Amino acid sequence: MRSIIFAALALSPIACGSRSHIVARNSALTLSPTCADAVPVYPDREHVPFDYYEVALIGAEGNSVYNGNGDLLKTIRNEAAGVGANGVVLDSLAATHATVKVLGAATGTRDAERRARAIAIWMPSDTARVREACSGK
Repeated sequence: MRSIIFAALALSPIACGSRSHIVARNSALTLSPTCADAVPVYPDREHVPFDYYEVALIGAEGNSVYNGNGDLLKTIRNEAAGVGANGVVLDSLAATHATVKVLGAATGTRDAERRARAIAIWMPSDTARVREACSGK
């Protein structure tokens, strides 16, 4: 019995965390990494304050029982910072229905997923803000 509890506790961080991946990347841009603090999330293209280049398409997912939208956005911001982006434009953010979440979590299936997609962007006119946000990090 103890070994089952220990195994469940050991695997729980894996089930609870959100995962991200680069779906596509602009090979024409090679940028130095920034920091997540310098990567604001814009709800759509109209809210981006400067002209920009698209750096990468990022996908993230996590179990919606344990991960909120903020967890996914944090994961996306970290991934975007790693490719040198200084902003992300949200493409989609969705979760499965509440009943499916509970059933999915209880049965251990991937039905209780929360998913997000965003476009990592680089705004050349915004580099001063990025330097300030990332200084000392």
